Amino acid sequence: MQVYSSLALLCTLMAAVVTLAACYPAITADTVRIMARTAVGRIKKIKDEHFQMSPEIDFGPETDTPIEGLTSILTHLGYLQMRLQVPPAHHLRQLQADLETLLNNLERMAVSQGCPLPKPGSNLHKDETAFPITSNYLCLLELQRYLEKLCLNLDKLKSC
Repeated sequence: MQVYSSLALLCTLMAAVVTLAACYPAITADTVRIMARTAVGRIKKIKDEHFQMSPEIDFGPETDTPIEGLTSILTHLGYLQMRLQVPPAHHLRQLQADLETLLNNLERMAVSQGCPLPKPGSNLHKDETAFPITSNYLCLLELQRYLEKLCLNLDKLKSC
């Protein structure tokens, strides 16, 4: 009798695992590319509609954050996500949701590969919150460049 109940429990657990696996399809590099390109398209639209910046304005040197693997991607995208939320802006909500979905999928990919997840933290500087329009614009520029670079370096998703 004990053997049958153990076997029934094992079968039930295996069915639950299969069901969960079916609910969460595997994240592929193509999925990440599509999500990143969608976000880049939204960024371009937001910049055109909400930020009328003169092309002569020089915002200083571009930040070149390297893409080393899943953990570094999660760390930098998490930082940019945090920057886009301070202060809250209605026109950024869809982009924030897209970025949240991309981050969740990258986290699932990292966990499935045994990569360490970055610890959440706040590294916002006071000057980033003092001038919210400029800060949001610069963050959008950096996010756009980073996502475009990510699309060119999707092989980095295979490493931590």
